[in-house]
Amino acid sequence: MKFRTRLVLTLSALTAVTVTAAFGTASFVVVRSEERQLDEALRAQAHLEASELATQRIAMHVDNRGGPAADDIGHLKKFAAVYQDDGRVVDITSTFARGAPHYASIAHPPGAAFDFRYDAEELRGVFVAIPEHEHQVLLLAAPRSDMEKDNEFLRRVMLAAALLSIGFTVLVTWRVVRRLTRGHEEIAEAARKVAAGDLGARVALTAGDDEVVQLARDVDEMVRRLAILVEGQQRFVAHAAHELRSPLTALYGELQLALRRSRSADEYRTSIEEALDSARRLKALAEDLLALARVGSEREAPHTPVALDEVARHAVTWVAREAERRHVVLAVDADGSMVLGHAIDLERLFRNLLDNAVRHCPDGGHVWLEAKSEGDMVHLSVADDGPGVPVEDRERVFDPFFRAATERQRDDGSGLGLAIVREIARVHGGDVVVEDGPGGRGARFRARLPAAP
Repeated sequence: MKFRTRLVLTLSALTAVTVTAAFGTASFVVVRSEERQLDEALRAQAHLEASELATQRIAMHVDNRGGPAADDIGHLKKFAAVYQDDGRVVDITSTFARGAPHYASIAHPPGAAFDFRYDAEELRGVFVAIPEHEHQVLLLAAPRSDMEKDNEFLRRVMLAAALLSIGFTVLVTWRVVRRLTRGHEEIAEAARKVAAGDLGARVALTAGDDEVVQLARDVDEMVRRLAILVEGQQRFVAHAAHELRSPLTALYGELQLALRRSRSADEYRTSIEEALDSARRLKALAEDLLALARVGSEREAPHTPVALDEVARHAVTWVAREAERRHVVLAVDADGSMVLGHAIDLERLFRNLLDNAVRHCPDGGHVWLEAKSEGDMVHLSVADDGPGVPVEDRERVFDPFFRAATERQRDDGSGLGLAIVREIARVHGGDVVVEDGPGGRGARFRARLPAAP
């Protein structure tokens, strides 16, 4: 089946279902509304009649005046009868020409409207108690015929409107779809734009047969992925160039300043140490860039069993000096869980998380590292009691080169550590998220990795 025909049939069927449901719902609501109005009018009239009967002291008599008013019809024919609680009829109106209905066959709780049939007429009735006559009840009923006529007319109007709407929709849909599916140049035009460098070009799905439609979708998806790849590459290169510029500029400035005039040995030593610090930052940034590129391009699933307690011990050793300098207490709780992975990458994951926690932890604070096995998953977490991560930044912290305002002010880190952590976690079949730390303070980075069989 061609796309054009399938689209017309689908839209027509959807319109038919929608219109039918809408009109059916409207009809149901109107019918229920009219029935509710009739019920309310019956109850009001019944209570009025019951109050009048209560004032009749000598003999109870139901008058033959009109029943409840119904919209623009006027007063409906009234059917009324007074029953004893044993079912005996005390009085009836003349409209019950063949006697009142048997009480047991129509008995309902007082105030509850109900339908019953009398001779060939459908009636809507309600029972009410008669004040000061606790053993007697009044039945007041009115015919449903006028309401049924209104409902039948409404249903016919709704049906005609639905058929007209569906027919009009089919006609309009067919004409619109024909116009949309005439051209076959959109794919070629979009391909030429992409070749010229316009990655925002897209193909409109205007082809008539299935093959052209599928080709258009494939081209759109290819262009979209290409645009994401190119945009990410450009953004990455721009950030990398920006981050590399700062240490290179500092290194160049220190060396140039050192050669501008003769200096003492101590001054030369100071300049060399500052240049060395810039070179160290440059080296760390280059290593992070290489690590992110390598981990992100990893395609082969890891298959070597790695003990996480050993990896965690090596990572703790790496950050122990900085933690000792700032009097940060490191607490490690690893149960020897095994995962399939690369030991060096997993150590870098722990190391980056620990380094991030120590840097954001206040002097004299605490950092907790846990590695626990639960079923077929291993849960890793690194928590600190620092300032934490704002909710709006908890996903952005894993973007390459993202740094919070405070980190940029003190030129702290390159913004690649957490991006590398997420890439490593995903290469190993898991992921990492950030949440509130223990007791709602600080931050907790939680990773889940598949356990080794």
